[in-house]
Amino acid sequence: MKRYSLSSIKKFNNLAIAIDLIVPVMYTMFFGILFAAIKTPTSNVAFTDPDSLMDAAYMVLGRIYSAEQVNLLIGIFAVFMLFGYSIFVVNIKHNLKLEVYDYHRWEAGNTIVKGLTNILTLNFVGLVLRIWIANMILGYAEDENLISILKKIKIEREEKKARDAQFEHSELTPEEIEIKKRVRRQIFFKILRYFFTYLILILFALFILIPFYWMILTALKTFDQSRAQNPEFWVAFKDLQWVNIKYVFTEMKFGLYIKNTLIVAILTTIGTVITTILGAFAFSRIDFKGRDMIFSVLLMTMMIPGEIYIITNFTTVSRAGFGWIGTGTNNAAGYFATMIFPMMVSVFYIFFLRQSFKQIPDALYRAAKVDGCSDFKFLRRVMLPIASPTLITITILNILGTWSAFIWPRLITSVEPQFGKNYWLISVALREESYVLESGADPLPMFNLQIAASAIVTVPLVIVFLLLRKYIMSGVGRSGTKG
Repeated sequence: MKRYSLSSIKKFNNLAIAIDLIVPVMYTMFFGILFAAIKTPTSNVAFTDPDSLMDAAYMVLGRIYSAEQVNLLIGIFAVFMLFGYSIFVVNIKHNLKLEVYDYHRWEAGNTIVKGLTNILTLNFVGLVLRIWIANMILGYAEDENLISILKKIKIEREEKKARDAQFEHSELTPEEIEIKKRVRRQIFFKILRYFFTYLILILFALFILIPFYWMILTALKTFDQSRAQNPEFWVAFKDLQWVNIKYVFTEMKFGLYIKNTLIVAILTTIGTVITTILGAFAFSRIDFKGRDMIFSVLLMTMMIPGEIYIITNFTTVSRAGFGWIGTGTNNAAGYFATMIFPMMVSVFYIFFLRQSFKQIPDALYRAAKVDGCSDFKFLRRVMLPIASPTLITITILNILGTWSAFIWPRLITSVEPQFGKNYWLISVALREESYVLESGADPLPMFNLQIAASAIVTVPLVIVFLLLRKYIMSGVGRSGTKG
């Protein structure tokens, strides 16, 4: 049997991971091409049937496809993308955790299982490659291959059956009979315990997931389906109306609002991280007069609702102060500066990071000062690497907070509506945008478009939390643990 090297196994593992990424990226490209081909109704004139405005066919790469065919393909590619990216994330996390001693028979079995999951995305190349990797792992760990291992497992099972049969026909003592009954009883109660445990977990999961499912489903329904007295709990892929999402992005300008939100979130987070690091370092390491009193005053401000500061902040940034807004001009820099600078300092985050900095021994700081290390050098080389989980948590939470911010951005953009609407954040647009199409004297509320906009706001938050929940929990745990 050929004995494979560990380096060659790792190379093939990396190749399999790359293929795991390439496949969903390809599906994303197909999804984007089909999604871009969808035409949105641009007319808002009076009509009685909003669904009649939707096109019956679309041109995709020079060929005409019916709307049902396009919706079906987009739905299939969306499912493949969901499975594909999930498989990639799970596999790459598992691959990064592997150590030398982890390459054994059970890891070969795990590799085969991962290969079978590739069938969910029709990634047959990944399936074949992972079967080959499993064969290499067996050759590296046990000088065996898949066929010989399967034969060995079959022989072991036959021997076990023979032993069990021999044991059943042999006479048992009362003690052995009692032990056998006790083991069976323990196995029964263990299975029963696991059954009810997983049943409760599944029920809780359904309780949490059903609202998200209903939101996505309603966002992809037609106008009539969204207003039906007896709503449908399942819609065929060919009937999913992806034009709703396209309409919200283009005609209702949610693409612009997402760009505004990302600009504000990124710049606000950069400023918040800088002020938080400097403030936390000063209050945890630099000894100056009045440090504890100033920090106590800052903590007391956390008890004051943020809405109380709105008037003074507004006066500062408006025409009466810096003149960033309310000047009668379309000042893009002024609108963004107004939404960014007041949110660049957080007392809570300073307190949060200070708790992590306080865990670093004072002796280490004093030793660094004796060696001639400056405060900024000690901060950069020692404190920031140690407190990196907390910094990651602060970054994630600040981005999520900016994504959901409403009161301050709403106030700023309402001063001059003719200009301010172009700088709405996504949460403001979700609340202020009109989802009503006029139909003579009867306005028609487009519930499917409103839910589609809600999905655009909510889904990114859920994805970010699922991907980064480990870092959030790690940072929260470290900041609350002493020593």
